[in-house]
This record gives sequence, C-alpha cells and structure tokens, in this order.
Amino acid sequence: METADIDIGDTIARLEEIAETLEEGAIELEQARELREEADEHLEALRHELDVGDGDIIEIDGEDPDDL
Repeated sequence: METADIDIGDTIARLEEIAETLEEGAIELEQARELREEADEHLEALRHELDVGDGDIIEIDGEDPDDL
C-alpha cells in the first residue's frame, strides 16, 4: 500500500470495520488472521502518513511560527 495514495478517513473507517468483525468473533481463524494482517498494513500506512517527525514546527508559508 502506497502511503501517498491513502485516504486517512477511509483507512480509519476500514480499520473500524475490521475491529467490529473481529470483535463479533463469528469468522474462521484464517479470515481473522488475514484481517489482522490487513489492519497491520493500514496502521503502518497511517503511522507513516501521520508521522510528525521530531515535533518541530517548520515554516511553510513564509510566516515565522513564533509570530503566530
């Protein structure tokens, strides 16, 4: 999964669907394993997409962040 191609809202919605399916528990073990793997991939993509680095504020619009 390319992180540049993810839609954060859609990815979170899919993770919620997976969680609900797993919580219901009415699926085969193999399907549960596949859903867990899919969820892990989505979580990794979200972590990468939402990575804030070291937490420093950077200037992107020409304004000094200390002036905000």
